[in-house]
Amino acid sequence: MRIILTIALATMYFNCLAQGSYLPLNGHSIHLLDRFEIKSGRLATPQEFSTSNRSFQRNRIAAYVDSFNVTGSNLSGRDYFNLAYLQYDNFEFSNSESTFSKRKFLGLYKRKSAALSLVSKDFNIVANPTAYLQMGYDNRSGKLLSINNRGIEIRGNIGSKLGFYTSLNDEIITLNSWAFDFYLANKAIPGAGFLKNTPVDSISAPMNHSIATGYMVYQPCKYFDIQFGHGKNFLGNGFRTFYMSDFSRDQLFLRVNTRIWKINYTNIWGTLYDWVPPTQRVKPKRHYYATTYANVNLTKSFNIGLFQTISFHRDSTFGSSGYELEYLNPIIFYKPIENGLNSPDKSIIGADFKWNFLRHFQLYGQFVLSELKVEELLSTRGWFGNKWASQFGIKYIDAFGVKNLDLQSETNVCRPYMYTSFNPKNAYVNFNQNMAHPLGANFYEQIGIIRFQMSNRVWLKASAIYAVYGNDTNGSNWGKDIRRSYEDNSLPRLFGNRITQGVKTNLLIADILLSYMIKHNLFLDLSALYRTTKSDMAIFNTETVFVTATFRWNFGERRWDF
Repeated sequence: MRIILTIALATMYFNCLAQGSYLPLNGHSIHLLDRFEIKSGRLATPQEFSTSNRSFQRNRIAAYVDSFNVTGSNLSGRDYFNLAYLQYDNFEFSNSESTFSKRKFLGLYKRKSAALSLVSKDFNIVANPTAYLQMGYDNRSGKLLSINNRGIEIRGNIGSKLGFYTSLNDEIITLNSWAFDFYLANKAIPGAGFLKNTPVDSISAPMNHSIATGYMVYQPCKYFDIQFGHGKNFLGNGFRTFYMSDFSRDQLFLRVNTRIWKINYTNIWGTLYDWVPPTQRVKPKRHYYATTYANVNLTKSFNIGLFQTISFHRDSTFGSSGYELEYLNPIIFYKPIENGLNSPDKSIIGADFKWNFLRHFQLYGQFVLSELKVEELLSTRGWFGNKWASQFGIKYIDAFGVKNLDLQSETNVCRPYMYTSFNPKNAYVNFNQNMAHPLGANFYEQIGIIRFQMSNRVWLKASAIYAVYGNDTNGSNWGKDIRRSYEDNSLPRLFGNRITQGVKTNLLIADILLSYMIKHNLFLDLSALYRTTKSDMAIFNTETVFVTATFRWNFGERRWDF
């Protein structure tokens, strides 16, 4: 990654325009922006934002909201409240006078959304406390569970050239029963890195870890913004994605967004961590990825995108270690490079679309390939190497004429051995956590989501996830675990492979969440979740009811939907 750091620092010598940090990926604003784009009757321009790659810069969002054309959008009173929320949340770039607080406390909270804010023509700094405090009961474990997460986040910019963001949180958590199952299988908690203490056999034992996110963002001209730091990315329009999700822990990356005409073009070069629990504290080994994602607004309502990523590992046996310099080319197709190097690198390509219509609907989808032979696909022999995944979804806002009632349905299908590589060191995995879909591969999945904003400050969300997948057992490799090698001698069979092969397992997750926003970004949540797995092997059968009460402050919703 030294070459990436060098490139990132070198960009600091260019001239640039006003620059802001990015909205958090799991924040309250994400659905609101998706909703406003559909209601507006036009796709946001690349210069505003792209819901397909969730790169939402605060300065661009503030400008979009300040200039939002309410004529013809048929906004409700709750929509106007949400527009005001977005202005408050990005106040340092908004022209709205309403972002100022009427009451200040000891010189703090001069703005409605900031504990501390220093804004001038030369710089601005915004600091907020963060907290996620949860109490819950898991009937499967019979335990009272808790999450105690406290921290601080700071964002700002220096002049018009440089933006920055940093956050630090310390968390003590007792895991719910299926998250503990995940921990036992992977020695990791989804979204978390190294644990300060690692209990192995007790679900009631608290686990402690730190979460640090930070990056700098720079804009050499109006067409580019460059982000370098430690965090996550999400590429795709769905609830799930087969490109790149925020399921795994943070990683070090360099990201370049190019916004020109109707095109948004994204390059990401990053580091993934290979996690094998050590007997003593040693630094995890690394492998790397290079990703390109381009999408274009073909019309004012229809967008298409093309995706490619390559996951690779280098050591002394290959001739050179570290990051492969060939993949730093921002506009080349990676597969010919991989072939030309005669390397074992893992290449994935994909395409997607999004169509907003009638100011109420959005259709979206993805198709991703890891490996394919057309003759084998046509032969229907079930060759293991036909690796693909697909997604199709629809969003319906203000459904059936009910204001602020939003529905979403999504179908995901993934072939066995998708993402797997001949070399397990090239797996599309970070710290034993999948970089794309949390279920890995070898499954069907159906998702339904209902969102209803009952009043300005009260939201109700209900979701159901039903999946059928093929599980592995006794060291078998039926294609669900994407960390496993696909060497011929490790596969049960080369032909006759089908989706859900192995130990067939049915997964159902149904949950309901009631949220009340006490003040800006201060939420009280009450939730109930039912999760069950029914399998051909009784060892995989589970049934869980999990109820929680959560106080969160400047912290997004946290989900355990896997």
